[in-house]
Amino acid sequence: MEDHSDIGSETGNVGDSSSEPRLVENGDRRITSLSDADREAVDRLFQDGLDHENTKNLDDRETAVLQVLANLEQYPAESSTDGLVDATLAGIDRYEAKREARYSVAADDRATARSIRLPDFFATAAALFLAVGIGVPLFQSVASNERIAMSQHRLGTVGSAIAGFSLDQGGALPLAESDDQRATPLHQQRYSQNLSELITGNRCGLSSLFAGTEEQPVPLVSYRVFVTRKTFRTANFSPDDALLSDPNPVLECFRANGPRSHPMSGATAHEGEGLVVYRVDGSTPFIAEPVGMNPDQSPESESSMQMDLIWVSDGYRHGDQDGIGWPQTESDAVLAH
Repeated sequence: MEDHSDIGSETGNVGDSSSEPRLVENGDRRITSLSDADREAVDRLFQDGLDHENTKNLDDRETAVLQVLANLEQYPAESSTDGLVDATLAGIDRYEAKREARYSVAADDRATARSIRLPDFFATAAALFLAVGIGVPLFQSVASNERIAMSQHRLGTVGSAIAGFSLDQGGALPLAESDDQRATPLHQQRYSQNLSELITGNRCGLSSLFAGTEEQPVPLVSYRVFVTRKTFRTANFSPDDALLSDPNPVLECFRANGPRSHPMSGATAHEGEGLVVYRVDGSTPFIAEPVGMNPDQSPESESSMQMDLIWVSDGYRHGDQDGIGWPQTESDAVLAH
């Protein structure tokens, strides 16, 4: 058997056709070069996975290569020092830290505190404008609807109590016993006290008519002003006539000695945007202006429709310091509290 144990060893000058390893001079370095046969043997061994235990199907040259590699595994080497181990671990830690930094997004708190980016500013401003543009009108609409619903409930409760009272009294509407009411201007008396009989008769509660205290009640309902006691009956009104409403804002201004509220204003309870009325037929519509549409019967002309303000009587002059006069005809619908 030919001895190939010198595979990979350094030899003298050997021809190119030799199967033995040869030295190649490269400056100051000496490089061992394998022959073609050795390279083929190494390639075959690497294809088989360098199995040291399986030597049955190997030729002599392949067996010699495995022996050389086995000698390399037994080559003595110094153990690593503690400093080298620590340096290696520190290097691994630095590598992992850099890798984590590359794949993570860290917030720069200092940059955020010092500056505001324009895209963020405009996005925030747009969101605020959108919230104000939609939220505020929506809130106002909800609040307005809630006030209207409260007024409708209150007036409906009082109106039902008046209907029950009128039925028991043969059609008469509630009026206090005082006979000198029309001698006193409306803004100098609490006209809604005419409805107190509804409370004493347990037809409705105090809270439906007044707020505040019993000593200083605040009227919550305006009541139709009578012309004469004899004609102040349900049968003398049409179903569309207003019998109750929100408090009269013109009277409120007179009593507060403030600027005169225009008679076309809405109720204060609805921020001047309209008012709720209770009609004789039991309906409680919300109307934009304090007016009623009544036929003007005249011998000289056909029946026509005209506006009739319910806050003031006919002939009222805006800014008049004498207050609101009492109505002189049954068709002059005035509501006071």
